[in-house]
Amino acid sequence: MANAKTLVVGGQSLNVIDDTARSNAQTALNNAEYNRQGQIGKYGGQNIATILAGEIGSGSVYDALHKRAAAGNFAGLRVGDYLDVPLVSASAVAAQQSVRFLLAHIDPYLYCGDNSKGHHVAFVASAPVAVAKSVTGVANDSFLMWNTTNTNQGTADQKCPYPNSNLKAWETAFEACLPEGLTKYLLTQRVLLEERYSASGALNDSNSWSWQDIGKVFSLSEMEVYGCPVWGTKGYSVGFDCQFDLFRDTAHRVNGNRCHWWLRSVVGGSSSNVCYVYNRGYANCDSATYVWVRPRPGFLVG
Repeated sequence: MANAKTLVVGGQSLNVIDDTARSNAQTALNNAEYNRQGQIGKYGGQNIATILAGEIGSGSVYDALHKRAAAGNFAGLRVGDYLDVPLVSASAVAAQQSVRFLLAHIDPYLYCGDNSKGHHVAFVASAPVAVAKSVTGVANDSFLMWNTTNTNQGTADQKCPYPNSNLKAWETAFEACLPEGLTKYLLTQRVLLEERYSASGALNDSNSWSWQDIGKVFSLSEMEVYGCPVWGTKGYSVGFDCQFDLFRDTAHRVNGNRCHWWLRSVVGGSSSNVCYVYNRGYANCDSATYVWVRPRPGFLVG
């Protein structure tokens, strides 16, 4: 088919195609299709480095994303878009050079908490991470025990179980594997976290809560995945958490990778069990020393 681009009038060539208008129209069509895919849970995501390519300049995608988040400008970003993060160390992971992190929710905790939180973007690893054989609590070469002893209790010094856990210790080590260009923009997540401690002995249910910093890299709660407590203690295990948009369907719990992954929530009605996502997509629980589960860490960019 002929594609006339110019028209000659009186010997003068005039453009009859507006390339800018065409480009804008194509962008609008693409965005409409991405939105449609998102509505039916079939949006495959785009690389955020590509989305923000015109804003990166001499900096990094992390610089550009930070500027966007700080300004509360999320135009063009969607749940399911991703960052491919090269690791600077493999000390916490098994032969893994990079980790893909999916955009899970935009501003889930804006202005919330005992200290008001500013604009942010929540990310979670696209798949559970295989841990290094050298880390504490490793099992079956690349899996991780939630705790190295079979307990889900807090202590007199730290009444919340999760900060005491072997899972949390691994996350601290994993943070050191991320590039400094990213970690300098990660917010320390502060949540209303369940407590489970009594000087008189082990408890079967969480008995209070408190505001706690859980680090720049953290595991999700039952509420953030399922949108409700399932095995956790009603009330105290929920805190101020909300379901991340990424997990509105069961498919993204598995995301094509059928591997169990840990949550930070501990089980109600048990003094030793903790919560995890089963590799078939449903909520499950087992002992804190269960040896067939991996971490699936998340973070907030702000």
